Amino acid sequence: MASGTRKVFTRPLGGDGFQVPALTVGSWYTWDRTPFEQTVDVIRTAVDAGAAFFDVGVYRADPRDVGSHTDVIFGRAVQAAGVARDDYVLQVKSWVERSGGAEDIVAQFDRAVFRIGTDHAEIVVFGDLVGEHVPYEVIAEGAAALVESGRVRHWAVNNWSVAEIRAVAAAAERTGLVPPAFAQLKYNVVRRSIAEGEPFRGVVADLGLKVQASDALEGGFLLGHPRRRPTGNDPGGIHGLLEEARPRLRALAEELGGTLAQLALAYVLTNDDLCSIVVGARTTEQITDDLGAFDLLARVGADRLRELLAPYWLDKGRVDPESSWSSVPDDDPVKYALILPDA
Repeated sequence: MASGTRKVFTRPLGGDGFQVPALTVGSWYTWDRTPFEQTVDVIRTAVDAGAAFFDVGVYRADPRDVGSHTDVIFGRAVQAAGVARDDYVLQVKSWVERSGGAEDIVAQFDRAVFRIGTDHAEIVVFGDLVGEHVPYEVIAEGAAALVESGRVRHWAVNNWSVAEIRAVAAAAERTGLVPPAFAQLKYNVVRRSIAEGEPFRGVVADLGLKVQASDALEGGFLLGHPRRRPTGNDPGGIHGLLEEARPRLRALAEELGGTLAQLALAYVLTNDDLCSIVVGARTTEQITDDLGAFDLLARVGADRLRELLAPYWLDKGRVDPESSWSSVPDDDPVKYALILPDA
């Protein structure tokens, strides 16, 4: 894709004039499930379209395994794609362990960027809070250390509740650190209760927080794809409703001259509080399809899309808008459940 076909617009992040592409490529176990040459082409296609924004982390599906090499593969693939480090935005996931201090948070970040092949990232995203996590003050101190050292420009959180976000923002303020720039949330055309709920809207107003949408296609389930890897659970139990709604959504997409993936992503792009959508595109066809969401949005318009898709808020009344994945009680078996791949 030639640079003249750039189509991905940018959104502001933080109060320092920083802009990020509205499409982020990466997420959980993306780069280790496809041929290397294909990964290189996906990265190059995304960058040429203006989506030079990548989400990378050190992942382990099971604490007993040695972990995925998806981050290492990304580091080599972005080099092979001919993309210089200064020419893309990198966000790195950092997991908040149950013990350890700010030094451990910095050390974990350093390990992550070392595996990628760099020494810094524009954004660090602190992962899900599980059980007795380290105190908010420690997380804020770790974030402050990374920002002050120049390792990162902004910090963010992943799947935190409104109360948790406010608590860590207050701790950050006491250290002289600005609030988190965004919250990465499970958010898509059928799953809106948290990202579009009034509690989160209040945090946006008070802290200038943005939302970054993850699971925008429900791990492919929204499109009806068979599951070939562990994916996130199903808060609110809406997958049965989605099965029923999928034919109508697909027909609407075709009526608008697009695909179901494009319609789903275009809806999320209508949210003015959004900074970007994370997609796990693994093939050139997938990333090209995802990029078409920007054309669909431009053609149909945000107001019309929101009107047409209003009936498809499937988790409304099923998910507490003040909650997060981490707020599920520790003794609830759903908390750690993953939707396993289809046989």
